[in-house]
Amino acid sequence: YHTTLLEVQELCEVIRNIGEPRDSEGGDSSGSGKVVCVEFGKLFERYVTISNKLVGVLLRARKQGLVNFEGEMLWQGKDDQVIVTLLQ
Repeated sequence: YHTTLLEVQELCEVIRNIGEPRDSEGGDSSGSGKVVCVEFGKLFERYVTISNKLVGVLLRARKQGLVNFEGEMLWQGKDDQVIVTLLQ
């Protein structure tokens, strides 16, 4: 479990480092409506040097409410343009 938690935290840090800040859709008036977005293809290229389990870690992070993306699963090549959003 501890390793899984570290992998999710590391994934979030990678997205923070290579992604682009954006206003979240319907951002609240408190000014905290910022998210960080990155295309799956770019994330895959960077993250594959860390771990070959990117999709599994992304799914766990989404289940924890940390990231979001369209679709049930992401595939290298086919889904390279899909935006992965870091929510926190």
